[in-house]
Amino acid sequence: MLNLLEGYKKSLEINGKMYNNINEAIQDLKEYEGELTIILNKENEINKKENNPEQPQDSIIPIYKIKVKQYMTKPSTPQFDFHDKWNNGNPMPMRIMVGKKIKETKGMVQMELWGEITEEITNYCMKCGKPLTNPVSKYFGIGPECGGHNYTNPFETEEELIAAINNMQEQLKNIKWTGWIIKSAIEEEVYLEDRRLD
Repeated sequence: MLNLLEGYKKSLEINGKMYNNINEAIQDLKEYEGELTIILNKENEINKKENNPEQPQDSIIPIYKIKVKQYMTKPSTPQFDFHDKWNNGNPMPMRIMVGKKIKETKGMVQMELWGEITEEITNYCMKCGKPLTNPVSKYFGIGPECGGHNYTNPFETEEELIAAINNMQEQLKNIKWTGWIIKSAIEEEVYLEDRRLD
């Protein structure tokens, strides 16, 4: 199908991934089998938005926190090759993530996700999904094995602890992933808020 677009010189989006040109996409997807969602002229839409001051630069969209089954964070195997087919071989980096829905089908949802601590006390590790029992881990939102921190509180003051929590929050926000998720793999979906995203 992509061969039909040979000669197309502009950037395009295929299954949520941006390519500079069709040749780059053909090379990347030469082994791919499955459905393709292709968006052409996306660059033109972006430029149109930037050059039109009357059009809002941001929008308010619903934000969700989701928890997925462990297999969504594992690399593709011969038995489960979903990520190779739909996510360019990139599994989700964490089991609990926050983000917005981009597209939805009967059995899948495409989301743009990032790490974010949404509660003062977190009961499950955002990386592996295991229950958290240690007070420090509950503040960090991530367990000692996944986060590389101590079981004991290494901070002398509450200010130091809060600074460490804020630092962990910034690190989590830098963990970003966009891709397709099997709906039956979503163990929990919680609407958080409508949020303005730039």
